[in-house]
Amino acid sequence: MRTEDLHCVKVEKGRGEQVRRALKELKLLRTDAKITSNHDYIYLPLMRALKAVESEEVGVTEFLTADFAISEPRRSIEDIIGFSPAYEIIGDIAVLTGAGDSITETNEQRVAHTILNLHKNIKVVAKRISPVEGVYRNRKLKILAGENRTETIHKENGCRYKLDPEKVYFNPSLAGERNRVAMQVEHSKNELIIDMFAGVGSFSIQIAKRAPQSIVTAIDINPDAIRYLHENMELNGVRNIEPIEGDVSGIYMKFENTANRIIMNLPKSAYMFLREAMCMLHPEGGMIHFYTVEAFYPAKGGKKKSLEMAIEITKAKVTAKLKEFCDEFHYQSLELQEVRKVKPYAPYAYIIGVDAAIASAQKSVEF
Repeated sequence: MRTEDLHCVKVEKGRGEQVRRALKELKLLRTDAKITSNHDYIYLPLMRALKAVESEEVGVTEFLTADFAISEPRRSIEDIIGFSPAYEIIGDIAVLTGAGDSITETNEQRVAHTILNLHKNIKVVAKRISPVEGVYRNRKLKILAGENRTETIHKENGCRYKLDPEKVYFNPSLAGERNRVAMQVEHSKNELIIDMFAGVGSFSIQIAKRAPQSIVTAIDINPDAIRYLHENMELNGVRNIEPIEGDVSGIYMKFENTANRIIMNLPKSAYMFLREAMCMLHPEGGMIHFYTVEAFYPAKGGKKKSLEMAIEITKAKVTAKLKEFCDEFHYQSLELQEVRKVKPYAPYAYIIGVDAAIASAQKSVEF
């Protein structure tokens, strides 16, 4: 590591953090130089010698020059291999998700080992070798570098999820959406919540931790997902989840007229299960968090026009479907409280999230 003789300020340790923040705010702190200290003082490296007015503003009076170790700028993966491969991180596993024609069989090993070297927390690099398939929503992976395993523990929003991305579906990019939904469940309320396609509990665990007085029924057809859900309940210390293995279309009548809130995180097929969701909704109504994939390919206007139209198409389709079922189940009030892009899905296609508040004529639902 190289050193450089720099202007610096000498500050008592008790004031060190205060002065450091002030210098940084004024863009006077040399951030690539390592701050040094002794028993009584901290030495803060400067971009240049301070002017008198700056010294007064920061509140320092002792100046000198000293040698400071200079950190080398961290090289990016693009600097090393010449392009930016697309990958997602699940726990300590990096999964290559595809980067056009950039990653070939001849350079994928170089990409994998570069990722391992850059991210000390990554222990496995794999790549997708199949799409998400079947009712269990799993896919095949090929390990390229690191440890020979696909099971991991993923940390998100203060929760831990044990899972195997070959055996269960898990999307790490939905962390913000899971937190957004969990934050809508009030800590003090006793909601009955049904997570229709729960997976390993990515929504259910966060809701259960935030609202321990509520009960979450977490349903999934994949036995591996339910097995991991049980383990994740233990990992996160939650008891207010009822895991149920089964096809929701065959068991929904067991939960008829019970749910205050329903989560439908199955974007490619959620429309097929809207009637089941409405059947499970409480007679006074509740909230449905609905996810779908919608696309629009504009002749002109680009991605902005595409997204605007995809949202409008979703609004129209969801409203029509829900009105049909509101009539069947005797609900009089329907409000799409929010319709938004959750994440891109493909070029000009998006996962769209809908918060639909439904209520009977007798009582409005409060959210």
